[in-house]
Amino acid sequence: MKIEYLADRPDYVPTLAAWHRREWGYLRPEESVETRAAKLRTWSGRRGIPTVFVASADDTLLGSAMLVAHDMETRLHWSPWLAGVVVSPEHRRRGVGASLVRHATTEARLLGFPTLYLYACSTEAYYAHLGWQLIERDSYLGAAVSIMSFDLL
Repeated sequence: MKIEYLADRPDYVPTLAAWHRREWGYLRPEESVETRAAKLRTWSGRRGIPTVFVASADDTLLGSAMLVAHDMETRLHWSPWLAGVVVSPEHRRRGVGASLVRHATTEARLLGFPTLYLYACSTEAYYAHLGWQLIERDSYLGAAVSIMSFDLL
């Protein structure tokens, strides 16, 4: 498995946009796959915020993770955020997601950030297992969420 920037693999954008829509479309039902694809292209930076990482094996997309400045309009005082962590269903439970999360936290650390944030709708236990700390629980975009942080220092 290798992890690289989506900016270097634009051919993955349509598939990734569809995956994001499938996973989180209920949070933003007005957002189409095409709109998400456009956002992914905009967020496809390198060594900065925003950026999108993709994991692949043998030219097959396995998953993604993103670093974004803000992922909750209600928590603009916290930045940056880990977002968009998704792994294709057939490749789950094989360490792909954990590798993407570690890669993103390493990148955020190298960029000089002291803390990384995320919100999760149903994966609090997964992130806690990876060392993330619960900050609070709230409702966001109509869903119950766990807001978590990861100390990068």
